[in-house]
Amino acid sequence: MTVTGEKLQRYMHIILYVFGLILTTEWLRPVDQLTDTGNIFIFVLFLIFSLLLHYFQIHWSIRFILISVYIMFSLQLLHSINGISWMSGFLVDFTANLRFIYDANWESITNPFRTLLFFVLLWLVTYLIHYWVMVRQSIFFFFLLTVFFVSVLDTFTPYAGDMSMIRIIITGFLMLGLLSLLRLMIQEQIAFPPAAIKKWAMVLIGVIVLSTVAGFIGPKLSPQWPDPVPYITSYSNKTMQEGDGSKDKSVGYDEDDSSLGGSIEPDSSVVFYNNATEGHYWKVENKDVYTGKGWVSIEEPDVASFSIGQDMGPLDIYQVPEVMKTKEMTTEVSMEEMYPHILHPQSGYLKKIEDNSNTEMNFIYYLGMDKIITEWKNGDPQLMKEYELTYDMPSFDIAELRKVTEPDESMAVLMEKNTQLPEGLPNRVYDLVTQLTRNETNWYDKAKVIENYFDRPEFIYSKDEIPYPDTNQDYADQFLFETKIGYCDNYSTAMVVLLRAANIPARWVKGYTEGEKTVNRGESVYKVTNNNAHSWVEVYFSGIGWVPFEPTKSFNGEVEFYDSELKQQEIKNREDAPANAEQPKVEERERLDKPDNDAESMKEKGERRLDGQRKWMASALMIVLILLAISYISRRKWIPHLHILMYRRKSGQHFTSAYAILLKQLNRAGLIRPAGQTLREYAAYVDAVYGTNEMSEMTAGYEIMLYRGDVEDGEWEHFQSVWERLMKKTSS
Repeated sequence: MTVTGEKLQRYMHIILYVFGLILTTEWLRPVDQLTDTGNIFIFVLFLIFSLLLHYFQIHWSIRFILISVYIMFSLQLLHSINGISWMSGFLVDFTANLRFIYDANWESITNPFRTLLFFVLLWLVTYLIHYWVMVRQSIFFFFLLTVFFVSVLDTFTPYAGDMSMIRIIITGFLMLGLLSLLRLMIQEQIAFPPAAIKKWAMVLIGVIVLSTVAGFIGPKLSPQWPDPVPYITSYSNKTMQEGDGSKDKSVGYDEDDSSLGGSIEPDSSVVFYNNATEGHYWKVENKDVYTGKGWVSIEEPDVASFSIGQDMGPLDIYQVPEVMKTKEMTTEVSMEEMYPHILHPQSGYLKKIEDNSNTEMNFIYYLGMDKIITEWKNGDPQLMKEYELTYDMPSFDIAELRKVTEPDESMAVLMEKNTQLPEGLPNRVYDLVTQLTRNETNWYDKAKVIENYFDRPEFIYSKDEIPYPDTNQDYADQFLFETKIGYCDNYSTAMVVLLRAANIPARWVKGYTEGEKTVNRGESVYKVTNNNAHSWVEVYFSGIGWVPFEPTKSFNGEVEFYDSELKQQEIKNREDAPANAEQPKVEERERLDKPDNDAESMKEKGERRLDGQRKWMASALMIVLILLAISYISRRKWIPHLHILMYRRKSGQHFTSAYAILLKQLNRAGLIRPAGQTLREYAAYVDAVYGTNEMSEMTAGYEIMLYRGDVEDGEWEHFQSVWERLMKKTSS
């Protein structure tokens, strides 16, 4: 008894589809563990559904409709798109996301659209599995790609791929063995008896089992290559410390600031959203000890502990001076990147931290670092997703700040800590600050002179090609006197060093700028990304406290200052001036403040018009390239029909060229003719795949034509219809 080739192939195709599904699920397991993606079973069901449609050879139009219905139903289920008009809402969302993609605004892409793209990707994967199993009878590339994918994730992410790799190897070897048998049956037209199939299966399974067992029980050598992760890290550090320091690092918050310098790459991923009524900087911590290469923190013994929702007033953490004007604000913060610290407003007086989770949580406030850490009641670290801050935002009176000219008696410890500088700081730093502040008598004016010094044209703000200091070179000195190019860390560190060299207490602060206004979940909020990570300066004034300064070019600090003496002088001048003298000044000020609607130049209009034309040309070019790519990928579908139209009115003398085109199209369809195989053997192979004898008939006619030299018109009409049917089969 033998098993027919058709029946055996059908069983083997089912098994191969199942194994292909198992390999694909190994791509989904890390997605479930490493991302926020949930409901993986919906995507697994989608894979099964799509593979079944391919296996039963459902027409592509019906398959497209069924797949689309499944995707739309899943989107409604996953993202709660309710109501009769959900389809119109989805179309609006779809259009908006296409605009986000065109503008490269990746973080604004909505979750429903991300899910849609993921479904499309899985759809393409199921087609590739069908193509590799049914047409090419080769799955090795997909098997190798899966092994590489899991290996990379196991090495560079928390995902543990041990068991996944075992499943992949077993499944991959089974597929390779079955596909070898399938290709042998099709190419050689062999009908296997059941005993031979059993022997093949037993040998294949035996080899896999023995290999797996040997892998488990065999002796394991220690790693012969070093772990690539520490190697890459150490190589990066070495590169950053040697040469011209051109090694890039990514912008964002990092606790380690001991080695500043080097270029930084932008990162637009969102860190948090906040709904503050007015934009301001957000502080994480400050650092006091400057090493000449960067900043470090000293373990602070002074800490305060408070719980969620507790009023911080009785703790005496913040003491608001009597001369300080403040405004109470309440802001909700929603974290996208989780950290074990609480963001709080720069120079603000925090009063309370609340959330809606009803969890028992403590906060540890490090007074010296001005840093708040979150933890559970039992002391374990905790990450807060959302919280609400109540705080007072101050306005600083310049007149009061100018009254401070020297430290008072209570500032001895603070002065020692916040005027620290490393030994060996070049004398030219001291000479520079002496020259800058020689005409100023109070700390505020000295700080403003130093701050404004960095607005000079020789200082350039840039994140690219920023060097690290040499081994014996000071970081601030390098920026002040040699490179004069850098970003916030360069500017803020240099200002702190100059202030301390002038014996003015200052500290280095890090956090985030205010971000940009946007809409999130229907609410107007500030979006703060890693690109908003920033550092600035705070100066201590006796009787007032720490006051922020912003030396970095193109940043404004978002701090409110006013001068009470100036306002009093204006009031006095108004009282002394005639009543009608004020009116021309008001009119003049209104005229100056009024925007000029005709100020836009023709050059700006032309640039905008040219920019619009460039966008349209880029869009048109992109569409053309996409259409060309689609045409190339789908050429097996449309080229046969084009050739059929071209040969519809040709005579028998074109038989040889028509046959050559058929051979090329068969090769394009995956029916590759091995080297050395005769045309008759190849024709039998093609007929076995398509279940006909038409290719053998065409080949016989082709051989007759070669010997005789031509084909009679009646014969050509017959061969033409056979040729057209075969060409259409290759495109199906």
